Amino acid sequence: MSIVLNIAIGVFFGTWSLCFLPQIRLFFPKRIPFAPAWAEGVAILCFCALRCKKDDYPGSIQWKEVSKHEFCHQLQQRFLSPLGFAFLYFGEMTLRRIFIDHDWKSAYWKVSWEKQARKYMKKDTSSKTIIS
Repeated sequence: MSIVLNIAIGVFFGTWSLCFLPQIRLFFPKRIPFAPAWAEGVAILCFCALRCKKDDYPGSIQWKEVSKHEFCHQLQQRFLSPLGFAFLYFGEMTLRRIFIDHDWKSAYWKVSWEKQARKYMKKDTSSKTIIS
């Protein structure tokens, strides 16, 4: 039993430590695997999957904002652990879907974690001082 517990603890802290790596962007121009068709981006651990071409990203304000939105989810995962974040995020969305909205997309738009990420997306983070 202790081997299984050690493996579980190792996986838990191993995945949590990946959240602290810098954001790694993955580009899926047609559709992000395992994501709803309407999702523009998904954050899992340190990975940010975007529904755009790699060539479209550098000059696009829209995709940079989506990237910031997903980075906020990465910060949320750093705070709660990926497992805790997933439990609270999908738990809230499921409860909203069942008891309030009766529609997955509207439940998604009202999830508190999404509201926080949308605010972070519009926040100006370009004024940070870099010490060289």
